[in-house]
Amino acid sequence: MLNQKSKAYLIWMAWRHIVSRKGKSLSFMTVVSILGVTIGVAALVIVLSVMGGFEQDLKLKMFRGLPHMEILHENAIAGFSLKEVTLKKLAKIFPDAVGLEAFTKADVVLKRRKHLASVTLFGIDPKKGGRLWGFSEGMIQGEIEQLAKSSDEDNTDSLPRIVLGETLAIQLGADVGDEVDILNPQSNISDTLGGRSLSARFKVIGIFMTDLPHYDSRYAVVSLESGRKFMPDYDHSLDEEEYVTGVAINMKRPEQVDVFVERIVNFKNLKSVTWKNVNKSLLVALKLEKFTMGAILLLIVLVAAFSISGTMMITVYHKRSQVALMRSLGMEQKDIAKLFINQGCAIGSIGVFLGLLVGVGACLLIYYFQFIELPNGVYYQKKLPVRFLPLEYIIISICAWVLSLLAAVYPAAVAAKQDPGAGLRCL
Repeated sequence: MLNQKSKAYLIWMAWRHIVSRKGKSLSFMTVVSILGVTIGVAALVIVLSVMGGFEQDLKLKMFRGLPHMEILHENAIAGFSLKEVTLKKLAKIFPDAVGLEAFTKADVVLKRRKHLASVTLFGIDPKKGGRLWGFSEGMIQGEIEQLAKSSDEDNTDSLPRIVLGETLAIQLGADVGDEVDILNPQSNISDTLGGRSLSARFKVIGIFMTDLPHYDSRYAVVSLESGRKFMPDYDHSLDEEEYVTGVAINMKRPEQVDVFVERIVNFKNLKSVTWKNVNKSLLVALKLEKFTMGAILLLIVLVAAFSISGTMMITVYHKRSQVALMRSLGMEQKDIAKLFINQGCAIGSIGVFLGLLVGVGACLLIYYFQFIELPNGVYYQKKLPVRFLPLEYIIISICAWVLSLLAAVYPAAVAAKQDPGAGLRCL
């Protein structure tokens, strides 16, 4: 039985096992094992950080592009009256909201001369500026507030007004001051016979440009009153009842929007749609891709663990005489096992530390210097995004260290069960 002072040398003896015979550097097989763990950990850190950067960038675009929550009628096409469901009532139910805006939404066709484009037409309150949507931040010509202005000086100025996305404006060949026609796909022959026009003419008073996907090519904005006229089964009673498609809401903490969903049950025939519902397939795809890449790259660490096990088996073979000698001096089997497990932990710890150092260092370089450019037309980002994930780094380190520890268990068991007599005969 070894005394406490002798047991203190187990770690030092484990270190002696992983260095070369001259004792000046690590052995070649040990270096290979450490490099395997280092490469695996560094690859996991870099890839997960980059994927986290893409995920964060996409979520920021989601938050900027569309409201965090929309209150709609159960029949989303029908809409509801703001006199029945007032903005004041909704503001009391959602005290954490940083913005509430009513809106209309319709799929229409824009026409200018021979150019046609299928777009989504938003009707918003110009006084609030449409700040819950991305087009409010990207105005390069005109202002959203000008949608509410009108003049009776001539017929041209009395036209209702519209704001277009830059790509849409180019597609239609329209600029500020030009006129475009909105063809209402809800119209039919009976509407025409009843005096309802199949199209309405608008004057372009502004153009917006954003870096959001499909925004500049798919969206056009008009005033709430003008947008209401493109709702299904429109008649003058909808204006009197202040009908809208829905109410948009932004929260202080958009990630926790699910907590507020149940509050809408106080209103009959209404439902809520969050940014998570709208982008559900994309969010699931991001999580699945992140999990898959993490699992694949973890195989590198697993291969490194086999390398550690092989290295230690070679050490056990070459050190069998020393092991026998230590057993004869009073070392128990569990002490021999601890000796080789310490050796595996040392290899794993060095590999994990170097992997974190290389991985986090590479992420810092990418983050601060932004020297990796992405091809245009393939990604919406110009530079490779990076997001630091401390919790994921800890999980990666623990997994790599545990695999290294498990890799040392079998060689340690083989060394502990070795016959001292057979080992001494090798001296």
